[in-house]
Amino acid sequence: MPWPSDRTSRQKRAATTWLRAAYGVLLLAAATACGGDEKTGKQDVFSAEQVCDGTLRASAQQALRRVSGTDRFTELTGRDASGEPGTFSLELAAKHLHGKIGERLDCNVYRADDDSGHPQLEVEFEPRADRPDMSKDDEHLPFALGVHAYVKGDGGAYLYFSCSTEGKQGKASYVKASMFTVAGVNPASTAKDRMTILNDVSRALAEQLGCADEAALPDQVPEPANG
Repeated sequence: MPWPSDRTSRQKRAATTWLRAAYGVLLLAAATACGGDEKTGKQDVFSAEQVCDGTLRASAQQALRRVSGTDRFTELTGRDASGEPGTFSLELAAKHLHGKIGERLDCNVYRADDDSGHPQLEVEFEPRADRPDMSKDDEHLPFALGVHAYVKGDGGAYLYFSCSTEGKQGKASYVKASMFTVAGVNPASTAKDRMTILNDVSRALAEQLGCADEAALPDQVPEPANG
């Protein structure tokens, strides 16, 4: 089954953006009640080292600080309708990788000083059966890692890597990792910063899934291929 184009993906995302924003506001409200200091009603504040289940190494931590302009973050800490924690964990992300949209676990990181309900960044993973369409697109800034990796002009970062998994919908040979900077990007940051963050979370998930050797994601992200 062919993969949908980026345009199709953007159309789907546009149709659900307002739902995600509303959902984020609700979960942030729930997080205030369910996480952090019950006496003060404040959410726990995390550093770049702690977000996304502690998956970011030093270079990615610095990249996140540049992208966001801060080192104070919050994450969802409530529970969803099924009782699963809203906070990202590698264990749950691997467990629900083959779930439907809304069942897969994303890493949503918010700036601690932003109460808009829009995450600073949103990292999501999806199993894929076939290789991506690697046709030329002038809006792509490619990186030589994984099967296919690039950053779009709108700030979105995408990384496809080899990883054999199996779920209710059958077998998959690849994982598509996507990162969206919903709350905007600090102009001082770079496309490499965004790919560095996505690569670190992807490397950690590949290890959790047992496909680190197959994925072969590097310790350090190279400069963009035509940058």
